Amino acid sequence: MTKLLPSSRLRNPGDLLAAVPHLLGFHPSDSIVVLVVRDHEVSLTLRIDLPPPDLPHDAVARLLEPLASCRGDEAAVIVVGGGPGDPPEHLPCAAVVDELHDALHGAGLVLLAAVWARATAKGERWFDYHDVGTWGTVPDPSSTVFAAASAAEGQVTYASRAAMDEVLVPDPPAALSRRTALLNRLAADPEAADPEAADEIPTRHRELIHAEVLRAATRKRPLTDEEVADLAHALSNPLTRDASLAYCTGEHARSAELLWTELTRASPTPERAEPATLLAFCAYIRGNGALAAMALERAQNANPTHRLSALLRTALRMGLHPTEIRHLAEQAAETDWTTPPTTTL
Repeated sequence: MTKLLPSSRLRNPGDLLAAVPHLLGFHPSDSIVVLVVRDHEVSLTLRIDLPPPDLPHDAVARLLEPLASCRGDEAAVIVVGGGPGDPPEHLPCAAVVDELHDALHGAGLVLLAAVWARATAKGERWFDYHDVGTWGTVPDPSSTVFAAASAAEGQVTYASRAAMDEVLVPDPPAALSRRTALLNRLAADPEAADPEAADEIPTRHRELIHAEVLRAATRKRPLTDEEVADLAHALSNPLTRDASLAYCTGEHARSAELLWTELTRASPTPERAEPATLLAFCAYIRGNGALAAMALERAQNANPTHRLSALLRTALRMGLHPTEIRHLAEQAAETDWTTPPTTTL
């Protein structure tokens, strides 16, 4: 995924390693990270788990697909973990790095650096794969200019991928069961049916989503079962869901992301797929590919046939630039939803 990171802040591989947790949203372990640099900015950040020693080809193949559109760019390869090795001469995963180097060259990218470190914490030593004896230390990732900028934008850098994943753990089964019962009543209640045509967005749903997005920024308590059910019922209308993409960018994006995150935890299946997909859009647009992937996994598990989440998973796998995803949200913001389109996303 992509986040802007001016090259003036990247003076050496240690600076790259200190930036990686903020680019990913978490401190990686046993990972290969590829940073693609375009016009002096990190334009793409890719991470995969380290492959078994006998399967380096699988790792390279998984990285090449999203790199296909990066011909002419520069890249840095960072390996985190994978065992202690025997630095500086013998570094973990050297065979994978060599194969990836050749693959990057074949794809038209120039390799700027290939380094290994045990972790991305302050003081960890890094070593260069291709310049034996060249090494340095990782500066404090929490004290860099980029860390301050990320924090100012309200972005959280988690201690691990598992810690990030915990943010989306569903609420207890008993709570989800209560909300399912409420949703069933809403669906069956003839008085809950909107007098407008079925292919339009009910006005009350549009107003409900808008009010709750604004309220999420300052609300101090969790949503009640009734509030969760009302919101999940509103988002189950594909047009309402599509119109809500507008909140994934602009001044209310952070507040919307808070609401979608809470609803992803709080909504039962299959309704969970809608807020999870909206959360994935928010995360994708601001460059947090890991969170986007986790949210899309929740959406797929909640509704395996969910069309919009499937399209976004394809975009993520292909490395589509977040600007393209932002355009979809901006298009939603510009659409006159009182005259709905004939098809939904």
